[in-house]
Amino acid sequence: MVHSRRTFIKTATVAGAATLFDVGRLSAASFVRPDVATVKKHDLDAYSKAIKAMQALPNTNPLSWAYQAAIHGTTLSGSQPGWNTCQHGTPYFWSWHRMYLYWFERIVRKMSGDKKFALPYWNYESPSERQLPAPFRDMASPLYTANRGAGWNTGAASLSASAVDTSGFMPLVPYFNAQSGCEGTPHAAVHVSIGGWMGSVPTAAQDPIFYLHHANIDRLWNLWLKQGGMRSDPINDAAWRTTKFLFFDENGAQVWMTGCDILRAEDQLNYTYENEGAQVNQYCLKPLPWWIYEVKLWPVRFPPIKLPPGPDPAPYEIDLGQQRDQLLSAVRNATTQVTLDLSGVEADKQPNIFWEIYLGLPKGAAAAPNSPQFVGTMALFGHGIHDAHQHGGFKPAAFSFPINRAVQAALTREKGNALSLRFVPRGAVVTNQRTVVRSEATLTIGSAQLATRQLKAQ
Repeated sequence: MVHSRRTFIKTATVAGAATLFDVGRLSAASFVRPDVATVKKHDLDAYSKAIKAMQALPNTNPLSWAYQAAIHGTTLSGSQPGWNTCQHGTPYFWSWHRMYLYWFERIVRKMSGDKKFALPYWNYESPSERQLPAPFRDMASPLYTANRGAGWNTGAASLSASAVDTSGFMPLVPYFNAQSGCEGTPHAAVHVSIGGWMGSVPTAAQDPIFYLHHANIDRLWNLWLKQGGMRSDPINDAAWRTTKFLFFDENGAQVWMTGCDILRAEDQLNYTYENEGAQVNQYCLKPLPWWIYEVKLWPVRFPPIKLPPGPDPAPYEIDLGQQRDQLLSAVRNATTQVTLDLSGVEADKQPNIFWEIYLGLPKGAAAAPNSPQFVGTMALFGHGIHDAHQHGGFKPAAFSFPINRAVQAALTREKGNALSLRFVPRGAVVTNQRTVVRSEATLTIGSAQLATRQLKAQ
């Protein structure tokens, strides 16, 4: 997904702001958010106890389960402060969700009575952790909900390798490009794979696994930054630094946060992740060079693409014409990134699947994520969907996929001037069950083009 800073949404509409940090919290020992696969039993017991206590509170109580879920999104009638303020398809996806988890975690500590509670994360990149964690499948537990897709509560369903692939965004250097890539995969792909409540923004946060999923997305932000190579949070962006968002502390009092308040998770928010290592510390008062991609459109475009419900669509053909040799030269250049850019992406309703995208896949070849022709996944969650629950108004989605490897492999192998573009629908993997994955939505891609990108300091 490609975001513009012009899409910013300001949610600070109530005068006054609380003091966010107190000396007592800063001097306390850090909380370590554990991998759910290694979590101690008392952590999930505390989470279960808190959920039960929160569910017993009225919907209008900021500490209630319904109210906290409604901050992300809700189908409940009426309106309360902070409801429906989650950020998707905006510059604040990573930062808003970090703020949301931080205050939610504090509320769980208060409601469980466990002052040592730290929110676990779901490390689904590990092949051994792609099923829903077992405690969330226990029907007697508050961690359970029947509102999940087929096979998830029996342990038969699991996440596919492409749904949890981080290779599409980790190599990206500019913050907003990396954030956008992560928001698509693994973030959106995991949401739609699980389905049920998790498959739609207005209901997703009602599922207790939501918060472990987003803890992992938050952890991936840290891991992206730790790679170095001029990666930086957008501390030169005035809107990102100063836009305020409303939450509630463990006593139900309103609190406000900005991007500058959450740059350093351990230093400012008092938590780290298990096996994370030292975090990168950045400061709003110490600006860094602002790196963006200088984009040059490649003169290869093709008409709008429609992916209807039903059978898999046939591959689309990209005619490179006289540009073949120039394109091959560009993808072989280590300083140039060539991308497939899809914009104006719209679905008539929430798709129940995501799509793997392959460029230059030979006829008859299997569509597998370990193929050099695999360029990424396209998953819609929170924007690009025409339905009744798009808070902030409808906006199309956009995606950008690095394609150097795929183009080089295809053009080195084939001598023609055409590249096939294939969209393969995917969902959860269900053990011992051959399922035909079909979209329930009609998806339209308004524009598709190739582009070259080079880093440029600003």
